[in-house]
Amino acid sequence: MGICQVENFYDSIRKHKTKDAVLKRAKLEVDYLNTKCGGVGDLKRYFSKYRNFLKDKIDKQVLVAGVPLLDLLLATLRLNETQQGEFTKSQRQEISQAQGNLRKIYDTDKYLKVAVGLLGAVSVYDRILGLAALTGRRVAEIGCTAKLERVEADNFKALFTGQLKTKGRIDVAPYEIPLLHDYDSVVKALKTIQETKPQFAGDPELFNATASNKLSVAVKKHFTGLFEGNPKTKDLRAIYALLAFNKFQEQDQSEFVTISINKYFANILGHSVDDVVTCGSYIDFCTPTTKREVK
Repeated sequence: MGICQVENFYDSIRKHKTKDAVLKRAKLEVDYLNTKCGGVGDLKRYFSKYRNFLKDKIDKQVLVAGVPLLDLLLATLRLNETQQGEFTKSQRQEISQAQGNLRKIYDTDKYLKVAVGLLGAVSVYDRILGLAALTGRRVAEIGCTAKLERVEADNFKALFTGQLKTKGRIDVAPYEIPLLHDYDSVVKALKTIQETKPQFAGDPELFNATASNKLSVAVKKHFTGLFEGNPKTKDLRAIYALLAFNKFQEQDQSEFVTISINKYFANILGHSVDDVVTCGSYIDFCTPTTKREVK
């Protein structure tokens, strides 16, 4: 039996009619997760599973003793201050270590050729990977929520709508993203994916339950050997951001590029306008450099 028992927790919570009873049951679940999880990273991940499930199941208008039930549960099912500090420190150390030893992309042309080739693949999951590599969108966004609109006068940009993982932000409006392949081919592939799997529309939970293992196998099949390390689907988003930044630098006509790589990543990956820290986790790769001969 897995650690996550959120459905049982949800069923038990529904039986309680007082605030104290709800909090007591929720704290029991927190104690259970603290015992079962091996570390603060796993604990945070399971808290997120619980929170997302409850957000889908409990209407904000449901009250217990005049207080929204969902708010009570979300305030309890989270890292405490000490755990959050430990998680933040661990995350920063991990990012720092990764940025001191960037993973190599061996041949960017070959990488892009593989990604473009996947757009016409028979397997819908292969097509999803191709789009993830060329647009930088999360695989669940491609399967469930993504919409792309043309940006006039530039066939290698699009207006993106449908971002997931917004953490309650209200500033997530459609925003412009660079494409690593032409707009028409990208949109055509997106349409075929969403038409092939209409059951995924607006349902990231179903998508993740159905597609995660298939995508994990497929990304290793198609991208092993193209970059350093064991390929994961999230790597495609990080590589996209780097290749897009490199392309932006090459095409910029001014003498100076006046935006940092962190800020550029934040812009195209949909982070908060003031968040140039979180995107540091995507600075994980490097491309070959051409060394000049010393004369």
